[in-house]
Amino acid sequence: MLNHNVYLIILAGGPGKRLWPVSRQRKPKQFLDLFGTGRTLLQQTYDRFVQFIDPEHIFVSTYDDYAAEVHSQLPDLHPEHILSEPVQLSTAPAAAWATLHIEQFDPQANIIVTPADHRIADEAQFHKDVLAGLQYVETHGDFLALAARPHTPNTTYGYIQKGEPASTSSPLYRVKSFTEKPDKEFAQMFLESGEFVWNTGLYLWAIPTMVRQLQMLMPDVADRWHEDTRVLSPAEEQELIRHYYPASLRLSVDLLILEKSNGGVCVQECDFGWVDIGSWDGTYDAARRDGDSNVVLRGETLLSGSSGNIVCLPEGKLACIRGLRDFVVAEKDGVLVICPRTEADALRRFRNEIQVRYGEEMV
Repeated sequence: MLNHNVYLIILAGGPGKRLWPVSRQRKPKQFLDLFGTGRTLLQQTYDRFVQFIDPEHIFVSTYDDYAAEVHSQLPDLHPEHILSEPVQLSTAPAAAWATLHIEQFDPQANIIVTPADHRIADEAQFHKDVLAGLQYVETHGDFLALAARPHTPNTTYGYIQKGEPASTSSPLYRVKSFTEKPDKEFAQMFLESGEFVWNTGLYLWAIPTMVRQLQMLMPDVADRWHEDTRVLSPAEEQELIRHYYPASLRLSVDLLILEKSNGGVCVQECDFGWVDIGSWDGTYDAARRDGDSNVVLRGETLLSGSSGNIVCLPEGKLACIRGLRDFVVAEKDGVLVICPRTEADALRRFRNEIQVRYGEEMV
């Protein structure tokens, strides 16, 4: 178990649009057991960290509409550790609020922020890398991104370019540049150069580091939060958040740290078998495949002359598929999607058009 001043923030408020139609606005991917393990992505994230972090130091940032689901899936989590946002913005406001919340009772705390949609193959190595990262942020005033060594030119991930070494004893580097979701040609160049790593969305920082950042980028929120030195009651905190949140920074935590930071930002290159379950392509990478490299997550499926597909159907549905390659075949609640597995943009356009034509119920 880590020392007393380490806290975890699990980001679990997103709508999971890229895994539509299985992930829906009313119950997005973090609350689903996509791989038939008996545990949802949120529960697996909690399980991964509770092995070495005090459960009293674990917080979940989510959307108001999902707070009851978080409590249902994580019954051991104290209800006051569920920080529910009044609107769905992006991950920077969520991380900012959680940091300011923890600062009230532990102003020198060290923070780990993680999305709720990762799969980690080597959890022992993961623990070692997180511990090494925490040791760094505890003694340096830098943000630290945990990154994965790339092995394919994936265009759905962000790429961090490694700069000068920041440590002689571990694979730590100054961040030189950040590119969010490059096209195929650039992704291939990044892979071949050896200078780039995949951004996992896992970040570590000491609270004073983030507070300095917020005072520059969100001064109205930071100043109002620090007007009174006492700990706010849950009702006072919610009132403050609901007043300022709609006007907060509409920005991801990735951009807040990797592009907007005026302080030091480092990246730690890791190799713990990371996969982002943010898209169908990522889900395919994380799942078990048959002899023809097909993945069937759910439902009865007969595949012939087909390879590289991922299929997810309701229980009791049978699909016969012939001559299909590298496609998604997914159905839920009356919506069937058949789309090339790697074309996340096409899937997004489908979803947006369906929302306009048929309303919120279909998304």
